[in-house]
Amino acid sequence: MAREISRWWVVCVLSCVVLVFLAGTGVAEESKGILERIGDSAKRVGQKIEEKTKAVVKKVEDKHVGDKIERKLKKAATKTGEGFEKAGRKINEKLNN
Repeated sequence: MAREISRWWVVCVLSCVVLVFLAGTGVAEESKGILERIGDSAKRVGQKIEEKTKAVVKKVEDKHVGDKIERKLKKAATKTGEGFEKAGRKINEKLNN
């Protein structure tokens, strides 16, 4: 029981120390509250994400990735069509023999 009470006091004292520390940092920030600081940080992160996204889009456009993908898809479709034609000819040959 004595251990439980001493643990409880340690938790209370540490909680008070943390609260005093947080209050002290709030005074240092003066007019900015924690929610305002979080909001400012979120805005900065959003701006960084937007900048990086624009850079990636520019790189994709510069490298003509869309054109390359289109060519590869056309080539794959052509090869598939040729494969089906060849398979169709072989089936017809076997059925006719």
